[in-house]
Amino acid sequence: MTSRRLIAVVAALVCAACSVHHPAPRPAVTGAAGPKTVQQLCDAQTWPRPVPNVVGRLLYQAKDGALECYQLKSVAPDGHDPLNHPARPAEKTYRIVAVSPATGTPVGRSDAVTVELAEVDPTEPPAFRPCDWVTATEAAGIMGGPVNAEPLGAEPGSVDVACIYDKPHDVGDGVEVDLQTSGAFAVDASSEFALATGTGPGTGTAVDGVGLKASCVNELTTTPPSTTLVVLLSGERILRVTQGFGSCTNLKRLAQLAIGRIG
Repeated sequence: MTSRRLIAVVAALVCAACSVHHPAPRPAVTGAAGPKTVQQLCDAQTWPRPVPNVVGRLLYQAKDGALECYQLKSVAPDGHDPLNHPARPAEKTYRIVAVSPATGTPVGRSDAVTVELAEVDPTEPPAFRPCDWVTATEAAGIMGGPVNAEPLGAEPGSVDVACIYDKPHDVGDGVEVDLQTSGAFAVDASSEFALATGTGPGTGTAVDGVGLKASCVNELTTTPPSTTLVVLLSGERILRVTQGFGSCTNLKRLAQLAIGRIG
């Protein structure tokens, strides 16, 4: 399991509406012009902005994606707010069933947006098969040993879908292949790519031959330190391939396999 996944699993026990599948952290942009954090990016947008269409989306993805720039409140079926007043020890997974003000309504930066929720049925069949993008056999060949493959975020309505490739008895050396689509970003894929890769020394190294553009980022604040290949794709999409102490060469091979099947 990757270090990010370990962190996300622990966080799921203590934060509101979290999931074991959580968007990757955005490293601070140390040398780029323009916004350096997602909140600065949000502040830089033209306000009022229309409320995005998030009905049918998973709450934990929407709050870190399309609704991240908005002042968000939520109402679970029992009336409590999983985001601002979470249940303990852990929240359920919720899907958004209604939003107020209505989709398309212009709202200000400090105006509240409220989403009504329904619990996700854990037995519902998955809508995606992310572990088909790179087979366990292919991943094992690149990673140098047998792996177990586990899909994450594959529920209907997901905009952030991943497969985790874990080496048995070797915690921290796994790989995550994660596809984010429209609705997973605070503003858009290009802005997210800029925040994730930056231009400062040591922030990201350009990688040719994959996607519209790609950058290999060393994330030294994770435990263990990890490497992520961030790839901007057409159609408002980003692919991330992450491994603790990862090799950009191997991450690129995994990305090329995945992109060939994702399209």
